[in-house]
Amino acid sequence: MRIGRPAGLVATVALSALSTLAAAEPLPLRTGFAPPLPLTFERNTGRFPAQVEFVARSGGGTLFLTNREAVFALSGKGKAAALRLKLAGSNPGAVVTGLGKQAGIVNYLLGNDPAKWVTKVPTYSRVKLAGVYQGIDLVTYGAGKSSALQYDFVVKPGADPSRIRMIVSGARSLRTAAGKLIAATACGDVVMNRPYAYQTVNGRRKQVACSFRLERKTVAFQVARYDASRPLVVDPKVVFGTYLGGSGDEYATAMGLDAGGSAVICGVVAHASFPTTAGAYDTSLNSANGDAFVSKFTADGSGLVYSTFYGGNSLDYPRAMALDSAGAAVVCGTTWSTNLPVSPTAYDTAFGGANDCFVAKLGVDGSSLVYGTYLGGTGAEDAYAVAVDSSGAAMIGGYVVGAGFPTTAGAFDTSLNSSGDGFVTKLNAAGSALIFSTFLGGSGSDGVGSVALDAEGAPVVSGNTASANFPTTAGAYDTVLNGGADAFVAKLNATGTALVYSTFLGGAGADYGGAMALDATGGAVLTGLTASSDFPTTAGAYDTTANGDYDVFVARVAADGASLVYSTFLGGTGADYCNGMALDASGSAVVCGRTNSAVFPTTFGAIHYAYRGGTQDGFVAKLRADGSGVILSTLLGGAGEDSCAAVALDAAGDAVITGYTLSSDFPATAGAYDSVQNGGLDAFVAKVTFAASTTSLVATGATGQMGEMVEFTATLTSEGQPVPGATVKFTTPDSVTTSRTTNASGVANVWYDIPVGAATASVAVEFEAIDLLLATSTTATLTVNTVARVSALSATGRPGDPVTLYAYLWQGKTMAGLTGKQLTYSVDGGPAINFGSLTSGAYGRASSAYTIPGAMSVGDHAVTVAWAGGGGYAAAQGTSTLTVSGQARTYIWVHNHGATQNAATRLTCYLYDYRRNGDLIPVPGKSISFSVAGTPVSSAITDSSGKAFVLHTPASTGALAQSMSFAGDAAYAAATGTGTLTVAP
Repeated sequence: MRIGRPAGLVATVALSALSTLAAAEPLPLRTGFAPPLPLTFERNTGRFPAQVEFVARSGGGTLFLTNREAVFALSGKGKAAALRLKLAGSNPGAVVTGLGKQAGIVNYLLGNDPAKWVTKVPTYSRVKLAGVYQGIDLVTYGAGKSSALQYDFVVKPGADPSRIRMIVSGARSLRTAAGKLIAATACGDVVMNRPYAYQTVNGRRKQVACSFRLERKTVAFQVARYDASRPLVVDPKVVFGTYLGGSGDEYATAMGLDAGGSAVICGVVAHASFPTTAGAYDTSLNSANGDAFVSKFTADGSGLVYSTFYGGNSLDYPRAMALDSAGAAVVCGTTWSTNLPVSPTAYDTAFGGANDCFVAKLGVDGSSLVYGTYLGGTGAEDAYAVAVDSSGAAMIGGYVVGAGFPTTAGAFDTSLNSSGDGFVTKLNAAGSALIFSTFLGGSGSDGVGSVALDAEGAPVVSGNTASANFPTTAGAYDTVLNGGADAFVAKLNATGTALVYSTFLGGAGADYGGAMALDATGGAVLTGLTASSDFPTTAGAYDTTANGDYDVFVARVAADGASLVYSTFLGGTGADYCNGMALDASGSAVVCGRTNSAVFPTTFGAIHYAYRGGTQDGFVAKLRADGSGVILSTLLGGAGEDSCAAVALDAAGDAVITGYTLSSDFPATAGAYDSVQNGGLDAFVAKVTFAASTTSLVATGATGQMGEMVEFTATLTSEGQPVPGATVKFTTPDSVTTSRTTNASGVANVWYDIPVGAATASVAVEFEAIDLLLATSTTATLTVNTVARVSALSATGRPGDPVTLYAYLWQGKTMAGLTGKQLTYSVDGGPAINFGSLTSGAYGRASSAYTIPGAMSVGDHAVTVAWAGGGGYAAAQGTSTLTVSGQARTYIWVHNHGATQNAATRLTCYLYDYRRNGDLIPVPGKSISFSVAGTPVSSAITDSSGKAFVLHTPASTGALAQSMSFAGDAAYAAATGTGTLTVAP
């Protein structure tokens, strides 16, 4: 793969919508260019200056497009302003054309003269500026219910996106904040969202770093290196986020994605202002208790394809939804309505008990009811799960209380086992008959919460049970109830007549199975809720320790039900609930739910890293296929209450999530269907890309000497956050690569011994891509100092005495001697004098004879020893002290020896003139006083060798202290020496 400049590039640089505020608030996407009808572009037919090619109007002002700039004539707050975005250095011959011709026209009937009227002015949905830069086109359009303005730069092969530059004028100020570009005007802020870039590689998105670069009033795009042979797309991280609701509360409960990536969601609503679409099956609310709704969005989240009510005279609550192969929605749940719309040939057209299950299928376009049926007995029933097979038959799972629930002959279990059993029912494609229906449970309370179909159409179900005698199979992973309630996974054969396997899954606390999907091997990957600290986890799983009141669990059960492939906790310090799950092509589980944990585990690339407030936040997390780690985990919500109810994955592996929100600052995007909260709880749909996060690696170099150990450090961050636990590789100049793990601050380090002969060089530092963190690399500089050091010894003497000066020349840190070098010295800053010898030996020693001048004053004198440098070494010098004394320094050496008690022995010592240069010169003719054990013995005069001795007869035994003292005189300083006389009996 060639990485480099954007040659051979086909890229779309999608800029976010521009929006204006009525006041300069920190939430720039609340209001904006939001006309009640889709934003259209009118060709200039002479009504406006000649350079204007197209005009678009909105509640916030008017947009004028020329072939080189866009001009916004803004109004608001009783003021007017003009904001201009000029394409610097663009092609003056760019061709401007309208695209997507609209049915609507514009007429100007001004004045009384019809000859001057302008009629049938065409309108368009988009305007294209072809060749605005070499190889680059610009497309402008309105997107979403708000019809917010959006720009796409289309970069063709061989073009360079760095040529795109926009000069902004008419703004009071221009700044970037949180990656956005904000232009302040008298009418409020105009905001352009942070650009986001990715490339699709093998069906998966790989992020390319992209950001605004602001240079005074000029805006450009900074795009990181990427594979120039592949297309580049720039888009928001939250690809889209939209509210869906009216003046009351709406709860989204389930969703599916059709083949084109359009989200179809269902939920419950209890007010008539919920948005429906013309031609939909039912546009009127049927009960103030609550109707089901089904709504389908365009794939980009910018509009509704259809939206309809479905309900009767009481509460109708949809729990689950699946799409058939054509994209038609099959919805199931529970109803209290006695007149729920059912089809004439429905399996059950009559309400049967306290509440019944219902199953309804809408036409692909949402305009008709294919079928609707009750499903229940005389008690209370609730359908929680549905899957649709290739024939269009619906597999339903749920919970039943009371008698009369329909089962079929030959089904696995046709007898109600307790007051509350689970059930699995297969309804034919017409909704007119049961293919099979069976109970699934024991003597306690049981319920089916999720159902999936294997390649042969056999149902695999999960849920929870409080029955110790819940039916399990021999060889299953766990055949014993572990606590008050356990999760379970069970597989029926395709005809519903027998269990293929069935297993408990749980710990000593309460455990509840939730959403489930089948991987490529047929293994069941399920999620749910656990209060068990001993919930079974597997070695190497992401989290094997319970975290709070309730944790989410994610577990993969082998295709034969005999073992756990992996099992992990996922949660924070509070209560965490998982509501939805989907599997990508690699088997990675994407789960969503809600949390009130103040500390919920999030990862780099998260939309929201920290809990945002309210009673709970939504969350979305993607695990590795083996359960060993979390690829991405993010909170999703605002300052109010938020919950993610269901998730589905599109063809690129991006997650589309639905749920509900009470947050006015939910991350709704400009250009989406509805970017403004409507009232109370709103449903939402958001698409989140699992694109990789850019990383930054900053390395710190080191300076040292040959033979010295130095430290290199590197700090790894992602979006300003430190990355702990990551592997960073350091490759030193000797081609040795060492891996280190970053600490909590994202810092890794390595130590390096600089070898002799090393020179200044680079150290390569690299972070390899892992999960959704992009690879990055940098270099650090090793600076090698060829340092020499000079050490000089001090000397002592009297005026007129000859002394020897010694110095050493060392090589750097190794302290190896440098030989054959000429050193010089000076005394008290006087002239430099060459040492008498060159440096030699292992220590680089040199010596020089020096006679202390007779007139030199008594005291310390500075001696400076210098080397001029050479051979790659810098000059160096050292200092020492020449001490001139009026009295010679003396030293007494005492002879230690043995003696016999009461026998005469000789006590001996020597008196020396001690020179600091190490010479010992005998001092004759001086009186030495002797004592033993503190008692004076006698005195003696030193001879020519400095020796003095006396005879002594020791009266006691043992180790006796000897002391010999010289009192000193005018020429020699006083001295005392000590030793030991060892006396034997």
